[in-house]
Amino acid sequence: MPAPDTPANPAAEPWLAVLDRPVALDRLDIFEIVVPQIETFRSAVGVRRERRALFVRWQDPEGAWGVGECSCRPDPFFSGEFVDGAYDVLQSYIFPLLPRRGTVRDVVTALRRIRGWPFTCSAVLDALFDLGRRQGLPDPLDLWPGEAIPHVPVGISLGIFDAPQQAVDRVARSVEEGYRRVKMKIAPTMDPSPLAAVRDAFPDLVLGFDANGSCGSGDLPFLVSLAELRPHVLEQPFAPSRLDLCRDLRHLVPDLRICLDETLTDAGVLTAAHDLDALDEVNLKPGRVGGPLESLRILGLCRDLGLPAWVGGMFETGVGRRANLRYAARLPEAVAHDLSPSHRYFARDVVNEPIRMSADGTVDLRDDRPVELDDEAVADMTKRRCELVKTD
Repeated sequence: MPAPDTPANPAAEPWLAVLDRPVALDRLDIFEIVVPQIETFRSAVGVRRERRALFVRWQDPEGAWGVGECSCRPDPFFSGEFVDGAYDVLQSYIFPLLPRRGTVRDVVTALRRIRGWPFTCSAVLDALFDLGRRQGLPDPLDLWPGEAIPHVPVGISLGIFDAPQQAVDRVARSVEEGYRRVKMKIAPTMDPSPLAAVRDAFPDLVLGFDANGSCGSGDLPFLVSLAELRPHVLEQPFAPSRLDLCRDLRHLVPDLRICLDETLTDAGVLTAAHDLDALDEVNLKPGRVGGPLESLRILGLCRDLGLPAWVGGMFETGVGRRANLRYAARLPEAVAHDLSPSHRYFARDVVNEPIRMSADGTVDLRDDRPVELDDEAVADMTKRRCELVKTD
């Protein structure tokens, strides 16, 4: 998010014009739902069998509302945020700071006091801007220069496989379904033969590897060996703070393109990584950087620095997935985004119109209306709910 005293500059950052928009808060609803996954997903971070989704619903005194999804994991293994903690932070710290009446700038100023919970703060801002869009008001993305592309190319992220044939069969199904890129999770302790088998079976596939920060300096030989498989990118090979190792790997294997994900928490970190010569590409997760204002700053910086960027997902339901697709629609040069359609993850989603992918590997985003919640599905899958009412 921008500093709370940053003036709107329509020439340089037109989306900051939203900061002076009046807002009102009557009630903030927090609810957690549990959505079973179709497939178990294993990465270096851990194993996931269900999506524990946390939603924030902002309602004004007239009853108008907007919803945002907090995309953090149920554990603190990807970042310091986790669902149970986010639920408590929203109740105990964020809600008391939010003004009953004020401006978007006042909300941003309040959220700036919260350290280390960007996914959670992002959900609040997303809910606030979603409310405005339901009333016909533009959000920051609507004010981003240029036109959104109508069809967003998407890729698929696959977990770690134990057997080569299992990996080949799963990738074959993904290719047949039309995905524009396949990204495979990796870890230094894995048997790399499934990766080699996939490359042998699909020599021309746009194939990427994602270590989720699981490697250290002792794993350089493992990472160097992956270069022989000609990955499109190697994503987040080292822990978020180890930009020095990313730089060393790039210099050791110049043809290996490094994409950063967990490292990139704001535009300042992106600038530092670029100046250190530690990356070639950016995987933007809007929630991880605190929401739309900082996300657009990062995308603008990528444009200025000539860095390719694409949008990644966090197993979001249709609420967060649709929000991420709107960012992806502003990146027409991206090969693909990690935004698989809802049915890839869930047999049942929480929106009336789940995200779907066409046979050419794109999602149709010409209809950019806010999502409609499937109230019955939300009720069936809700684990807990809290309604917080503003009285002052």
